[in-house]
Amino acid sequence: MPTDVRSLIDRVASALGPEATPDRVERVARAVLDAGAGARPDSPAPVSHAVASPPSGGAARVVVTAYGRDRPGVLAAVTAELSAAGANILDVSQKVLQGYFTLVLVADLPADLDLGVARDSLQARGEALGARVLLQHEDLFEAMHRP
Repeated sequence: MPTDVRSLIDRVASALGPEATPDRVERVARAVLDAGAGARPDSPAPVSHAVASPPSGGAARVVVTAYGRDRPGVLAAVTAELSAAGANILDVSQKVLQGYFTLVLVADLPADLDLGVARDSLQARGEALGARVLLQHEDLFEAMHRP
């Protein structure tokens, strides 16, 4: 196993603390590696936090963040895309400050939905509106943003 992968696994396990089961560490590490494969080095990571109760029925809990110049329809486009995928939106926070918006949304996605497909469709929809939209599995989001 390459040293950088071992280092990632150690960092994920440390970030998850007592919640670090082998399955959970593997899921988060895989999500980090998958996200890194499509990430742009000049793109900042989102820094907002969202907390909700665990998903039920095998659903995947995700955190969606979006930011960019404010314009009508960004929240509507993101929620319409999630709705079409069968998501249950649990919490939404949006803020507009001097012409720029930020959005943080927590949702449960159906267990059979491919997160990569959902992520790509949200990114494409956001780009069409001039916004950067990110979808991360809740475990990945929490591991990356622990204090």
